[in-house]
Amino acid sequence: MPEVAKQIVDQDISHHFDVIIVGAGPAGATCALALEDSGLQVAILDKAGFPRDKVCGDSIPGRSVKLLGQIDPRYQEILSKFPHTEYVSATRVVSSSGKQIIKYWNNRAYNCKRMEFDNLLFDWVKSDTKTTVFENTELQSVTIESDKVLLKTSSGNFSTDIIVGCDGAHSLLAKKLAGFTVNKYHYAGAVRAYHSNITGSTPNQNEIFFSKKAYPGYFWLFPLPDNSFNIGFGMLSKAIAEKKMNLKESLVAVIEEFPELTQRFSASGPIQQIDGFGLPLGSRNLPLSGNRFLLCGDAASLIDPLSGDGIGNAMTSGKIAAEHIRNYFSKGNFDAITNQAYDKAVYRTLGQELKRNTRLLRISSRFPWLLNSAIAFLSKKNFVSRYLLKKL
Repeated sequence: MPEVAKQIVDQDISHHFDVIIVGAGPAGATCALALEDSGLQVAILDKAGFPRDKVCGDSIPGRSVKLLGQIDPRYQEILSKFPHTEYVSATRVVSSSGKQIIKYWNNRAYNCKRMEFDNLLFDWVKSDTKTTVFENTELQSVTIESDKVLLKTSSGNFSTDIIVGCDGAHSLLAKKLAGFTVNKYHYAGAVRAYHSNITGSTPNQNEIFFSKKAYPGYFWLFPLPDNSFNIGFGMLSKAIAEKKMNLKESLVAVIEEFPELTQRFSASGPIQQIDGFGLPLGSRNLPLSGNRFLLCGDAASLIDPLSGDGIGNAMTSGKIAAEHIRNYFSKGNFDAITNQAYDKAVYRTLGQELKRNTRLLRISSRFPWLLNSAIAFLSKKNFVSRYLLKKL
């Protein structure tokens, strides 16, 4: 049990809810949306006020769009007309030798700044559910008792039957309740910037470049509305430490390495300066729950190790958490053994893909020539491997 401020127990509880979700990003918002009509009293807490920025690649995968349609078909329709989205139908992958392949997507996918996308999901929570919302509410401490969870926050003291941790890569709940620590073998670092007027882009196409100078990291270029772009560079933390990489410098170095990019960026200018962020990868199985708590999204270390996609897996885990709560709340038992059903459901849904992409990441990191050879082969054959690029 984590060390907590004991005064929580002695002070009056300001609020009690059946379910408290900590974090109103894609995982938390999806969980709240999926709990609508459950008959439960649900609250969602976030330390920020919305809209707020979240440093990310801003790619909304087809899995997320499909999931929103399962919750309410209206959400897919609204997203398709949302003025802040850029429809994406393909991903172009360029090897360090300059060979390329293009993957065309079957499902609708979008790019959208997290400032806009997260706020849209949060607006749906506020307008379409009975969820009680607490913005600008920072979680300060938490303790688990036999019959409830006690929280101390900047907005008062709360109690709940079960808490859902959706509080991101630096999750207090993951650290305090599950004992998570940063492990550079299962963590990545990345930087992101916004640019305008990058020339030579194919409409509706994301781009990924693998560099010789900054291997095994990769550079991305994702189009956004109004001729703006999300550009970034990411690498496994272990490699960053071993190579003593400066990711901001690597981002610039990759642009200079590829003559194509140098030309396309010649008239470009930054809209927003480079920001860094961490990615807890789903490259190992971790305990995602315990007595009266569940972890979702980045708090559960579910980011795809190959593509860096966190939004799709975050929203999937949020929906699974809601289904688990619906199934077990009437039984009045959310002990650690009962909540193992949640872990099994998450890994049953995401585990095979995470394991496969972890293997691919390790192979390509150790043998970069294999990636170049694979892209060169597929380029010659004018064939895109669904297996190799399913998540790119």
